[in-house]
Amino acid sequence: MRQIEYFVPGESWPEEGIASCLQWPIPAGVSSVYVQSYTEPGGMVLIPYCQGTVAIREVLAAGRQVMALNFDPVLILVIQSVLMPPSARELDAAVARLGDSPKHGMALRRYLSELYATTCPACMRPVVAEYFIWDREQGTPVAKQLHCPACSWNGRAAADAEDRERLAQVPTRGMHYHYLLDRMAASLPAEILRARVQALLELYTPRNLYALAELTIKIESLFPTGTIQRALKVLLLDCLDRCSSIAPPPGSKAQRRSLARPARFLERNVWYAFEEAVPRFQAAASAPVRNLAETLETFSASGTQAAGFVGQALVRDLPQFVPPRRIQLILTSPPPLDSAAWSLSYLWGAWLLGAEAVIPLRPLLRQRTPDPSWYARVMAGSFHTLLDLLDARGRLVLVLSRQRPVMVEALLTAASRARWEIAACLHSDSDYRLELTPASRQPAPAPDLPLTVQIQRAAADAATEVIRARGEPVPWTTLHAAILKRLAEKGLLTSIWEKEGIDPLDLLAEQVTVGLDDPAFVRLGEEAGQQQWWLADPSDMAPPLSDRVEEAAYQILHEPASWTELEFARAVYAQFPGWLTPPAPLVSLLLRAYGWEASPGHWHLRPEDQLEARQAERQIMIGHLLRLGHRLGYRAETWAPFDVAWFQEKQVQAVFVIVWQATLGRVLALSSHAPDTEKYLVIPGGRAALLSYKLAHNPVWQHQVNEARWQFIKYRHVRQLVEQPEVDRYALQAIVGLDPIVEQEQVQIPLF
Repeated sequence: MRQIEYFVPGESWPEEGIASCLQWPIPAGVSSVYVQSYTEPGGMVLIPYCQGTVAIREVLAAGRQVMALNFDPVLILVIQSVLMPPSARELDAAVARLGDSPKHGMALRRYLSELYATTCPACMRPVVAEYFIWDREQGTPVAKQLHCPACSWNGRAAADAEDRERLAQVPTRGMHYHYLLDRMAASLPAEILRARVQALLELYTPRNLYALAELTIKIESLFPTGTIQRALKVLLLDCLDRCSSIAPPPGSKAQRRSLARPARFLERNVWYAFEEAVPRFQAAASAPVRNLAETLETFSASGTQAAGFVGQALVRDLPQFVPPRRIQLILTSPPPLDSAAWSLSYLWGAWLLGAEAVIPLRPLLRQRTPDPSWYARVMAGSFHTLLDLLDARGRLVLVLSRQRPVMVEALLTAASRARWEIAACLHSDSDYRLELTPASRQPAPAPDLPLTVQIQRAAADAATEVIRARGEPVPWTTLHAAILKRLAEKGLLTSIWEKEGIDPLDLLAEQVTVGLDDPAFVRLGEEAGQQQWWLADPSDMAPPLSDRVEEAAYQILHEPASWTELEFARAVYAQFPGWLTPPAPLVSLLLRAYGWEASPGHWHLRPEDQLEARQAERQIMIGHLLRLGHRLGYRAETWAPFDVAWFQEKQVQAVFVIVWQATLGRVLALSSHAPDTEKYLVIPGGRAALLSYKLAHNPVWQHQVNEARWQFIKYRHVRQLVEQPEVDRYALQAIVGLDPIVEQEQVQIPLF
């Protein structure tokens, strides 16, 4: 079994999928790495809280059995439909039959489309709008998007009085509203929950609510059961997602947050959205999976005959079907700490499947505001159940993408409480990879110190260690992950639950804050929305991490093999394990700074970045700067520890360092050798974006650059200046900077 000590990047997935706001799936490529490392062929992999199909496919492709389950019937509906879809011909025929079904003397597709009828502003003929844009404050549509088949006018126009009159014909609380309310709120135990469902129905305009209800009724009447009905309900789910009023208009800078309507929101044409969902579903369902058991009972009884089971189930029920120590790997993206997603799951699950199907979601419907401690207690119960199912050498791997740090706190405190041990806690940007093993022993806090003091000291020690190891300012999420691992190792995450009268996660956050509220730490400006941390005494620092990563990336690309972007990222991450995990944007930028795409998706080192070529070019640059200095009236010569210096009599006027990499640490260390002199760093143009990134993400470096008066010049501008027949001292200023004057559009400044 190979221990994974480095961050495992995954391939990105489309931002907008079917019910994408409910899904936080394991990224593509991540599951296969853990499966190959921690399981044997034919072994069993459990995916509790499964939220997508990619992990299931990767487990099966590796020759392992899979057991994927979720308590959320909406997610299981999507996953089962995508894995076991009807054929494209069957689905197309079903959609055609649905669209042709009669409604008030016309085809359903025409009836639903004409709910959005309007008038073309160009030719004044009737036309159907693709969508309307509503103003939240006015409570009415203010614009419409349409494509007129009569005159080919295509664009957005203002909504008019006729549009508002048509809208007024749709009853706000008509029969369809009460049909849906009864469907969703049936047998709810408290009036407050029924009121909650009523509030959720307000996420749809009356027109869209009516159209979606009509589709629901028609699907269930024409296709009472079976694979076709399931697929059509997934298409309807896509409409429920995309046709709600929490979606901002195309091109808007507003982002979809919580359940609040933006100031301007969309009202999509429901039938158009339904038809658009068909190719989206078929693309996701392009590779059907066979030989899956229908129930946990049949899978448990099948031995090795079935490839796996995918369905709705609770973690607490698994011991009835899975023998102890049977599972080699548990791989999961836990349910998000997101009350908006929970509310939508209940709404859509009850809408599509009825109130009885979403009984497991009722506790979530009560959570109007996410409660991390409640979440931790619930997950601790699940972790305790999973502990008995896992082989003694197995792993529980939690893959968290784009989740808040408080969710990581809740999960790790829950795991510690359930007697799991943290084998790895890796972090990159907003993604975490947490590896847990059954605890061999339960660490105990020091008996002679108060718990609060122990948390403070452990947090400060972990933060100091990480900052010194990285050698540059550290963003909060990276520091946070390191602190949590240290607290878990000392048994402190378990002990916080023993304190009475205080919320355990509040206690944790408060004492970590106290531990870092120390003069030894310096808080710097925010980077990507996160505060960065540095030490007041920056001695005994390792070389800056970003420079080390750059050097490693160059060596990787220097190998003769070609690299895909994912292979390159994994090779870089493998050299920087644990708290040294570099940020993903830096890794991506390094590939583009040093690599070229020889063929689509395959990268090599740029020919001009071969070491011999760069060393020769560097010597040429030194010669150019010596000649430029002489032409400008200076005494120019090589001068250690810099490469070139220009003198006015005996006084140094400017010094130059010529590099072909963007490794700033060594360059900035030279600042003290010429404290009051203009200093220039000369770099290839291909390093400018990389250098800009490093400065933007390292306020310590930016301060040093400003204080020591470092400026930047690109190789090509030195070459261009040397070729000019006449130059003066003002010419130099036109080529200085990562975005120099000579590169700025519509700026005309003569060089001589």
